[in-house]
Amino acid sequence: MSEGENFAMTSIGFPPSGTRQGYEMRMVLVTSLVISFVAFDRLATGYIGPYLIAALDLTNTQLGAIYSTQAVAVAVAGYVIGRLSDRTGKRKHLLVPLLILAAICAMGSLLVQGYIALLAIRLASGAALGGISPITQSILTSQSPPERIGRNIGVQTLLMFLISQMLGPIVLSHIADAWGWQAAYVASAIPFLLLAAGVWLVIREIDGRAGPSDGAVDVVGVGVGLTALARRKIGLCIVISAGFMFWLVVHATFLSVYLVEKMHYTPTGAGTVLGTLGLAGCVGGLALPLLSDRFGRKAMLTVGMGLAAIVPTAILLWTGPAWGLQLLLFTGWLAVGALPIYAVLIPGETVPPARIAATVAVTIGVGEIAGGVVGPILAGQFADAYGIAAPFWAALAVVFVCFLLSFLMPGPST
Repeated sequence: MSEGENFAMTSIGFPPSGTRQGYEMRMVLVTSLVISFVAFDRLATGYIGPYLIAALDLTNTQLGAIYSTQAVAVAVAGYVIGRLSDRTGKRKHLLVPLLILAAICAMGSLLVQGYIALLAIRLASGAALGGISPITQSILTSQSPPERIGRNIGVQTLLMFLISQMLGPIVLSHIADAWGWQAAYVASAIPFLLLAAGVWLVIREIDGRAGPSDGAVDVVGVGVGLTALARRKIGLCIVISAGFMFWLVVHATFLSVYLVEKMHYTPTGAGTVLGTLGLAGCVGGLALPLLSDRFGRKAMLTVGMGLAAIVPTAILLWTGPAWGLQLLLFTGWLAVGALPIYAVLIPGETVPPARIAATVAVTIGVGEIAGGVVGPILAGQFADAYGIAAPFWAALAVVFVCFLLSFLMPGPST
């Protein structure tokens, strides 16, 4: 890095180059763990779905509504808190209390005995978790050098899927089996408290209204306002977010139930299968963002949407041995690596630094509302009316549309 670049990085709040990489590694680790346990908590409902259905005598529609209720709060809180973070430039000082509130909500699950109370506590949990993701993502994108954003996002995504989708279904299903479904929801409380301390001790409060990604924004030709090309990129990211979130939530919420009801797995056996998908998420979550640095965001986004179609196709049509199904599911689940491309990388390189948190929040928030709120309820109604396979047909159709839309993304964007 040149002397001028080093001075510019230092003048906005970064330490000198001798210590910058050490801080960057700590920052990536802490923000990655934050995102990982947010996903761990968000996906818990699907992992313990069979226990919830048995204990509370739920329909598939009611099970989907548990996720949807939390997703509503996530979407609204994400946008409001993301805007507040961008306007004030405060990120660390918002993130710490949100993590503490998330821990309190997780512990509150111990008091829940009925369906309505569960909806209420998950709504409160969503209000806390909603602001965490956009703030955390804006910390990582604004405090990473442009040439390492893809790598850092890949590391973050790798850890997220390792914890939330590989360990999550195995750990939570065993906790629910041993101590009940309330205990499974409480499992994220201690990590949230520890991470609140970690954020306070490690993360630097660098003015969120300016950051080192300025250079990346200039490269794609975006100034203070958004060009027509930038608006097209963000619009496509938002629509793809809605469709891909529907695909993700359908599988996260109903695949465990499908494996138990249709394929006669035990709940813990289904958790083991979902844990295998978490390994695929680790691989895809690291590989696709990294490859997008080399081959372009658009190319890897298209690859991801194509891979995603394999999952519902295999669930619906595969009639061979169980290991063959797991291999197909593993291959298709590599697609989750596309999530940070459309939700973080493309928006983060398209808008000015002062608008990153709000733009990421809108992209994720619309996905949450369309895919994570409306989607599970509709999918649950399909399952109740036409059988448990119906949500996966819907997921296949939606992700095919996302595949086609990815070709319309302006590119190359690297």
